[in-house]
Amino acid sequence: MKIFKKKKCKICKTKIGTRFCMRKGYNICWEDCNILRVDEKCPHECEYHLQSSEIMQLKAKSDSQMEYIDLLKKQMAFWINKPQKIFNDQIPITMTESSEGKKKIEEFLNQYKINPIVPLYYLKERLSLDDLKVYSTPETYEDIALEFMQHLYTNEWGKVTSFMSNNEYWKSHDLKDNFITRIAANKVIKKINSFDLISSALTKERDQALVYFDINCKYDLTIDLQLINNSWKVKSIIIGKPELYNSESEAIQQVAILLSKNETTKANELLTKYSNIYISSSDFEYYWGLYYTFIKNQKKAEHHFLQAMILDPAFVEAKYNYAFIQHSNKELETAKKLYNEILEEAPNEPKTLNNLASILIDEKNYEKAEKLLKNCIKNNPEFEIAKQNLERLEKLMK
Repeated sequence: MKIFKKKKCKICKTKIGTRFCMRKGYNICWEDCNILRVDEKCPHECEYHLQSSEIMQLKAKSDSQMEYIDLLKKQMAFWINKPQKIFNDQIPITMTESSEGKKKIEEFLNQYKINPIVPLYYLKERLSLDDLKVYSTPETYEDIALEFMQHLYTNEWGKVTSFMSNNEYWKSHDLKDNFITRIAANKVIKKINSFDLISSALTKERDQALVYFDINCKYDLTIDLQLINNSWKVKSIIIGKPELYNSESEAIQQVAILLSKNETTKANELLTKYSNIYISSSDFEYYWGLYYTFIKNQKKAEHHFLQAMILDPAFVEAKYNYAFIQHSNKELETAKKLYNEILEEAPNEPKTLNNLASILIDEKNYEKAEKLLKNCIKNNPEFEIAKQNLERLEKLMK
């Protein structure tokens, strides 16, 4: 995957120029855009111009909550230094020289029911408004993404895993170190020496978010977060822009079609390409497992099925294939544990019912094996191997 050098903002010359400024005639970063547009002199043709800049009534396009909060702070700084009609053209910053002036500002601001995201604490500090009501700002998905990125940057891998949606499963199954090894080896993550939040997006259901970062003014990285039990957790990491999130299903389908045609060379090429983008995708790990199964490399197939299972503990097919390899290798306790986990997720999964029953027959646990096989055949009457196992069991039980 080729990486092209990004163009930096021509004002600060450090951050990436993410938008074209009609006033300057070149690309600038959102921070410098906020500095410019707060004076309300941007042309209305620009999608980022301020539509309204009354205090507490700011209307302007922002690509992230961070950008919006930054704009609010700049607008507040602008507001406190201008004559305000609500105060008979007095300037708020000079009003604070008297306790009466402070009281007027506090009464004015306290009358509003303000969204907690609005940084009222900024006004409180700038104007020394001791009686201004400021509520604690709730932690947002952007806050979580920023903390997560900071831990990636500092290589605090234990803290990194604590942000992941599967962390509890990894801890209970002693798989955390496996994920850490995987993520720490990624070539982009290893190179992080700076990062900037560029944009974010929230679904209509408000339970999933994508947060997009620039890494080192060179790479793109997107974090996919989900709201789980009222807490934001990192579900996956994409080395690329947010639009790649919606392309993953198509990419998976391309690989699946190639493997179904036994075009393993082309499948390998696509798997290599997409695995460098969707670095925490259980689906691509699963298809790597199938790929190595097709070319008869069981050891590597086992590795990738395990990775798929780690990345998505509810991925039944990946877990089954890994369990089947353990079964074939006579690692029966591991196989039994995994088969039972699968049946918790999918109680009628036929291959799992049959395979677990086969192990139980060998262990002479006939009653439980019979129950599993009858359940399997009831829902899958054409499953010949299960029928054969039941016949074998019935002979043993005589």
